[in-house]
Amino acid sequence: MQAKISVVMPVYNTKKFLEEAIKSILNQDFQDFEFIILDDFSSDGSFEILQDFAKKDKRIRLFRNEKNEWISFCRNKLISLSKTNIICPQDSDDISEKNRLSLIHDFFEKNPIFAVVWGNCTIIDEDSKIIWFRKYSQNVEKIILKKSPVSNWSVWFKKDVFYEVWGYDDNLNYAEDYDLWLKIFSKWYKIGVLENFLYFHRIRAWQTKSLKLKETLKNTLFVQNKARKIYKIKATFSDILCNFLLKILYILPSSFVLFLFKILEYKNDKR
Repeated sequence: MQAKISVVMPVYNTKKFLEEAIKSILNQDFQDFEFIILDDFSSDGSFEILQDFAKKDKRIRLFRNEKNEWISFCRNKLISLSKTNIICPQDSDDISEKNRLSLIHDFFEKNPIFAVVWGNCTIIDEDSKIIWFRKYSQNVEKIILKKSPVSNWSVWFKKDVFYEVWGYDDNLNYAEDYDLWLKIFSKWYKIGVLENFLYFHRIRAWQTKSLKLKETLKNTLFVQNKARKIYKIKATFSDILCNFLLKILYILPSSFVLFLFKILEYKNDKR
């Protein structure tokens, strides 16, 4: 029987968090899914854990790269391996709420005109302790050229639309998700956010946002410029001003930029 949702998860050296991530998908209240996992040549024992899970659950389809290929390559490969039109990304150190997949299925059944949908996120630390909450704006059109309005952690999207815009750019390993949403938005597809909290996103000291902040900012500026010049998304005065402020942030210390990001984006409660 054909699955209705494809959960796709790239893995690279996240042994400590894998069990929680995988079980959060396997224990969903909606069970009609395939779970495609791609190990990006991990060296910490992650692949052996994945093999154990794959032996026990037939919904898991496990693959492994012959060398480390980085995130954009992995995301594109995972989606090419999927057998459904609804794609649900899962990071290998994060946790999905138990009703995430059921909400995905119900939403797209009732709202077929949408191409991309996401929810709000609970921020946790390395010990799974709740530290913040992140709520996303409903005003996608007003902020998409200022910052990514989409939670790449809790997002779901349609595979046919993904291929229409040529998927993730393999040349980008930072802000590759932002570039994808800009491409889809430029084609006038309907995208939007739910008010539900659907995902626990884990903050770690050695994550990309922490270690590669300058590269992420640089690529953010690059994709915003591409969106205006190539995707022909019209920028407002406030968009241009925000882009200028990002250029200033780029020259400031990473520790200060991270601190500012947390102040602006994370909240202490769900209200």
